[in-house]
Amino acid sequence: MKDIASGIPRIAPAGRKFTGTDRRAPLRGGLQGCGEYGAGQTAGRFYPIACVALEVTQRCNLDCTLCYLSDRAEMTYDPPLSVLFARLATIHSHYGPGVSVQLTGGDPTLRKIEDLEALCREIHRLGMRSCLMTNGVRANRAFLTRLAAAGLDDVAFHVDMTQERKDFHCEADLNIVRRAYIRHARGLGLRILFNTTVFEGNFADLPTLAQFFRDRPEVAFVSFQMQADTGRGVLRARPDAITQDSVMRAVEKGYGTTLHFDTAAVGHSKCNRYASVLTAGGRAVSVLSNPRLAQRVMAALERVDRSTEGHLIIRDSAQRMALRNPLLALRAGVHLAGRVLRLGAGLLRGPLRRQSVFIHNFMAADALEEDRCASCVFMVATANGPLSMCVHNAQRDMHLASPDRIDTPSGPSWWNAAVPRLSSGPDLPDLNDPNLAPLKRLKGQMRAMRQNRKDAS
Repeated sequence: MKDIASGIPRIAPAGRKFTGTDRRAPLRGGLQGCGEYGAGQTAGRFYPIACVALEVTQRCNLDCTLCYLSDRAEMTYDPPLSVLFARLATIHSHYGPGVSVQLTGGDPTLRKIEDLEALCREIHRLGMRSCLMTNGVRANRAFLTRLAAAGLDDVAFHVDMTQERKDFHCEADLNIVRRAYIRHARGLGLRILFNTTVFEGNFADLPTLAQFFRDRPEVAFVSFQMQADTGRGVLRARPDAITQDSVMRAVEKGYGTTLHFDTAAVGHSKCNRYASVLTAGGRAVSVLSNPRLAQRVMAALERVDRSTEGHLIIRDSAQRMALRNPLLALRAGVHLAGRVLRLGAGLLRGPLRRQSVFIHNFMAADALEEDRCASCVFMVATANGPLSMCVHNAQRDMHLASPDRIDTPSGPSWWNAAVPRLSSGPDLPDLNDPNLAPLKRLKGQMRAMRQNRKDAS
């Protein structure tokens, strides 16, 4: 692992409580500070954050060649529900209702399903959205049915060639897995999402894969995540051929149309690119093909959205905007109708659906850019509050070793991931010490070190 860039530790977690009055202000200020708060910016304008990852385990049942977990992550124990509930309260304090909470890890399906059900119910009670981030190996129909009944909103399947699933040789082969996962989730009231890591081994497959997603009306959200030199994966530096522009062009080739990734922004332009797509019967059109109109609509929505509590409620704000500016609403409606009509014969062959398409450009651990970290729209819940995902991945072991304080009627308790249970004090065990973890949790040199000590005794 390379050294972390100097200065990056200044990007600190946001704290356990939000002390301001406008939850959107911190993100808006970060984007303004780096010149990214333009007319097309949605972050900080309509919502205080895009999503927050709640890591419920560091364990995983796959060993990806590109993995953001650290070498020592699986030495840790799963946090108890009391710790996770406290982190949910912190997320709600900072971002209010409407924020998407990603139940992730590791793979969260390795937790007891009763734990995940309890988390889904608590997220729902707080007025936030829940998303299960999984490789899908254990997320069968019965599993997802139970979570949907407990209030799960979304399921995001991560499937790609970095996972080295046996007997699959290209992304097209993995479509068998993707179809099966869609069947597992279909009809349960869940939004279905797919994540794909883009690397040298599948870059040539992107157009075919994008076409596969275009033709799946059940899929509401597609994310292409560019390889980043972070974590414990054996693949490191990203090939020069993989850039935001080259990935966008490959995705557009698969969808068979220009997707206008530059019309609406979701955070920093070097981090995320977003497109909104209408699909039907094997055809696709971009919703945001008129940037000037889109930005006029966004400005009108901003004028009627006076909330600082959480995410914009699109339906309510759109109705108020239409009442105040009926001519603009009519023009937007005509534009949307024209987009639909361009689908032509596709409307006769399949249902009309909208998809969100994202390109995510995560940073290498030794090349974090401070302005991007300060305006990050994807956060991780830590013991000390939300933190930029790229910063967290670069400093994972430090944050895993930071203790959580849990306030109870009988007094404070502490949780440290290197020990199996709550304690009465904020002990700080060293994750580098192999004596702290069971032998089965160690890998590589740490396992050999423990075995040698055991043999010597």
